Amino acid sequence: MDRHVSNSCLEEIFTDDEFSPSKVAILKNGKLVEFLCLLSPDVPKLGSIHIARIQQVFKQHRLATAEIENGSKISVRLSTEKLQSGDLAVVTISTEPWGLKPARAILGAQIAGRYVNLLPGRPNISRMSNLSISDETPTFSLIRELKKLMPKDFGIILRRRATLEEKRLIVKEIEILLDDLQKNSDFPKNLGTITNPKKIYPGMSLIKTAAIISPNATFRTLKNDSDWQIVNEQLDIACDAKFTTEKNVVIWFQSTKALTAIDIDSADSKMGALELSSHVSEVIMRQIRLRQISGIVVIDTPRLSKTGRKIFSESCQDHALSDIRHPDIYGVGPAGLLEMTVRHRYMPLSERMKAMSFLN
Repeated sequence: MDRHVSNSCLEEIFTDDEFSPSKVAILKNGKLVEFLCLLSPDVPKLGSIHIARIQQVFKQHRLATAEIENGSKISVRLSTEKLQSGDLAVVTISTEPWGLKPARAILGAQIAGRYVNLLPGRPNISRMSNLSISDETPTFSLIRELKKLMPKDFGIILRRRATLEEKRLIVKEIEILLDDLQKNSDFPKNLGTITNPKKIYPGMSLIKTAAIISPNATFRTLKNDSDWQIVNEQLDIACDAKFTTEKNVVIWFQSTKALTAIDIDSADSKMGALELSSHVSEVIMRQIRLRQISGIVVIDTPRLSKTGRKIFSESCQDHALSDIRHPDIYGVGPAGLLEMTVRHRYMPLSERMKAMSFLN
């Protein structure tokens, strides 16, 4: 269970249709924490699996460009694979387009959840995300138990977040992922018989994606535009560089191509440094998640003691647990800036809202 979330925390998922929504909003105690919507059909869907045609390979950057079945161009991350122009390869879309960058994919089929990544056709992979673990540890025992719930030809990567969660939620997530893959995928029995790019799994629906992100939330269907006012107001605020908290602390979010800088203007708050840092850590991490800020992030923290900086960093880490992107927080550096990186996943919220307005 999240260390920073009390049992009284109310999680809700708003949708505009009970079965096939075009948008979903995830709220905690009335505050918007995540917003997703359908995009244009020519935008590769996150989590979709394709047989793509490799176009160019850039070995020095471990990247390749490729084309999927609808003609969209994507970028593919490589490691040691020996691919050439014209080859067909199975890829999974891991990042939506953002800025001038195309959608990015990883090689191979991968079904990603909040707690686990399932790997069809790679049964030899059973590990913890980014960590090597001994086969004598409780974590490895958990992985061994979870493997029994999956087809024999599947591998599994257990995310670090899963070690803090109840086993039943991890099991439920695996059931959702496997069921959706079984019902909606069309994997070829022999890749050698495929001669053109092809989509073999469309990715999960917004309903199932929201259930994966917030497994404890209750669903509410809001069909009237007026019912979405509380969501729309918070979306407008989250698209502005200036954010004012409930305790009158102004926080500035400034993004460049290289990084996002976050500045805390506490002059009117009249709070002590520790009280202020406790307040803004929750707000900032919620806004990073809602705004879908990614890449390098630096936060200009209030003037704190060494102990205070540690408390602020740990508080941010606690609040980051709710973000499915699993931000990596490195602590406060010599310049007094809290440093973190957040993996790219969804396009920034401001870009999503523009794309949504264009579709409407």
